[in-house]
Amino acid sequence: MLCVLQKRMHGLWKEHLRLVVFYSQSRLANFQTDSQESIQKILAVQEESSNLMQHILGFFQTLTDGPCENDG
Repeated sequence: MLCVLQKRMHGLWKEHLRLVVFYSQSRLANFQTDSQESIQKILAVQEESSNLMQHILGFFQTLTDGPCENDG
């Protein structure tokens, strides 16, 4: 009787571990997908920020390019 219970417990334990591994792999895949999406968003914001800085620098450059007409 004990031997039968041990075999059954062993089978259930193997199934439990298989499900734990499957769950962990699923969570990892979701994490990787979410990470890739976050990276893409960060890169987009970084590019927008860079473009904005270029426009700001260009604007300031136009302010300092020539003599001011009102300087006296």
